[in-house]
Amino acid sequence: MARAQGRVDELRRLLLDLGAACEGVPSLARPAGAVGAPGSWTGSAADRLHHDELAPAAQRLPRALDAALQAVRDELAHAERTLRGARENARDDVGAR
Repeated sequence: MARAQGRVDELRRLLLDLGAACEGVPSLARPAGAVGAPGSWTGSAADRLHHDELAPAAQRLPRALDAALQAVRDELAHAERTLRGARENARDDVGAR
């Protein structure tokens, strides 16, 4: 049972850490003003780079992060079911004595 509890605790920490990390990911919904030296991130070349390269990559990132969060949530739910089963078995073993 201690092993199952440890797994649940580990996954809860991972979920909190991953959620906090996701909150810190910057959005690239518009060209950033804080890239490079002051004044270097301007003009049509910067706009093209943002539109053609950065924005599409940034659109994929939230989906990937959501998928990672969901995978951890699913694994946590499984670990919690395993822990409940272990507790029920331990209770049944004590009751049978």
